[in-house]
Amino acid sequence: MNECSILWCGKYRQNWENEPHCHNYFQMVGILSGSGRFYVEDHSYPIEEEQIYLLAPQQMHAIHRGEKSDAPLHILDVKFTIADPILFEDLERAGSMFRLQQFDWFLRFFDRILTESKRKAPYYYSIINGYLLEILVRIVRERSGIGAEMPEAEPPHIEMFKGVDVAALMQYIDFNYSRIICLEDLSTLAGVNKTTLISIFKELYGTTPIRYINRIRLVKARELLVNTDASIGEIAELVGFQSIHYFSRFFKAKENCTPMEYRMRSAQSQYFTFPRQGGGSM
Repeated sequence: MNECSILWCGKYRQNWENEPHCHNYFQMVGILSGSGRFYVEDHSYPIEEEQIYLLAPQQMHAIHRGEKSDAPLHILDVKFTIADPILFEDLERAGSMFRLQQFDWFLRFFDRILTESKRKAPYYYSIINGYLLEILVRIVRERSGIGAEMPEAEPPHIEMFKGVDVAALMQYIDFNYSRIICLEDLSTLAGVNKTTLISIFKELYGTTPIRYINRIRLVKARELLVNTDASIGEIAELVGFQSIHYFSRFFKAKENCTPMEYRMRSAQSQYFTFPRQGGGSM
């Protein structure tokens, strides 16, 4: 039996208000944008970006958006059951409203849940429950003051490899991916020739240094397209592409759609419902 089982998940814009209500499962709401008030039992919270609300079973709550002239709330929402009684109690103690140390991490994992839910490839339901479990563990650890390095789609941390200070190289790339980075700069920093540097990157990360940098730029571009109103040209510049045309061609080759199509598709509401899996603590 899964430790957690997703019943429903979605990413949508809410331009309505709901009355106080409760249900017999957990609900987690992440705020991407918008304003209003979130009511949980006897508490009232002003809604702000990057807040997370965790609602326990039978906990009364309601959402009132801001003024009618304000933009709709942009929300991530997942409803789920918990079978593990210890995790159940830890989540109840986590609190109703908080912020994570890294909201971007939360966004990426939630997007993975939505992507898998849409594709419905074999074993997708086990995968999305695994992603949710990682999010919940992150919350429990942070709220208990433990803190933790969570799994991420990033390269393993390596200090030295074949005499090259890989940690310094990766730090340089992280700080400068928005600028022009050429192979000569990296080889000089590493103290090896270009052929050796390419060989090291292929051995560690399965690709060349420049392709690795472009991979980072693509990830950052996707985040900016979904979570900001920056123009395509501004995003191209922010992530290190010197030409909006090259950025658009590169993006389409990797994502099978233009940056604008990606933004429009991501802005559309997505909803996925799953059959209740077995019992679970209530």
